[in-house]
Amino acid sequence: MTGGYHFLEHMTDAVIEAYGGTLEEAFEQAARGLNDTMIDLKGVTPDRELRINAKGHDLESLLFDWLDKVMLILVADGIVMSEFLVKIDKTNCDYVLAGAARGEKLDLKKHAYKVEIKAVTYHEMSVKQEAGKTTVRFLLDL
Repeated sequence: MTGGYHFLEHMTDAVIEAYGGTLEEAFEQAARGLNDTMIDLKGVTPDRELRINAKGHDLESLLFDWLDKVMLILVADGIVMSEFLVKIDKTNCDYVLAGAARGEKLDLKKHAYKVEIKAVTYHEMSVKQEAGKTTVRFLLDL
């Protein structure tokens, strides 16, 4: 299965549903969807790599921490990311994510800006795992 994401209808915010054949692929696609909410990813040349680690007591809190850190790099550091690779492990009672992201410095002359993201929220957040498919859903406050 090839992963992907799509935007669901919402009156004021962005709701993204991302999916993949594995939990890791769904988290990777969720991060792509977050970046694509703010910047058109077609013009991104991934010329640098960043390491991003996240953790959570359950899969929803892991997804929140992951997306919150990805958003912080995009908004605060001005790096738009288009490629992601994650590994998720469970240790004792927590989940840990070791991630790598590839992207480039945001340049408004080159990159098509869409909308400002204020925050990742827990509202409407879900992680559903089925045989051969994982789907995550989350809301971005715009």
